[in-house]
Amino acid sequence: MKQKRKAISPIIATLILIVITVIAGIFLYSFVSGYLGTLSGTANQPPPNIQFIASSVKPGTNGGYNFTFTVENAGTSAVTIETNALVINASNGQLVGTVYVYTGPNGVITPVTIAPNSEATITAMYNYTSLLEAGNYYVKFTTTSGYTIQSPTVYVS
Repeated sequence: MKQKRKAISPIIATLILIVITVIAGIFLYSFVSGYLGTLSGTANQPPPNIQFIASSVKPGTNGGYNFTFTVENAGTSAVTIETNALVINASNGQLVGTVYVYTGPNGVITPVTIAPNSEATITAMYNYTSLLEAGNYYVKFTTTSGYTIQSPTVYVS
């Protein structure tokens, strides 16, 4: 007596082959797109090489304080610092308030661009009616490329 063998239906075999092909295509696409993404220059730029040379804090003309920093861009590309920055209490890490960044004597609030291998003076204007308590503070600046640059601590008396 002969046993009858059951065969896989050609329709089911075709569907299995299609599923395997689609899965292989998805893996190949993700590999190729990931590889090409690293070649296309979409990776972030390296963090800026900003060095703080000098820092001071003085009472502002309309109340508040002016934090002034002389910075050097030791990197190979220009760095632009956003107009808003944060004042942080160095002893407890708490946010104290927002400051507005400007350059020059006229106090125009504008992003500050520092060319490679050059220096700039940045003033962060803290215009709150409440005075800061005596202590150490620092300013967190943000660049247009999304990096945070932290100033050295400055003592407010």
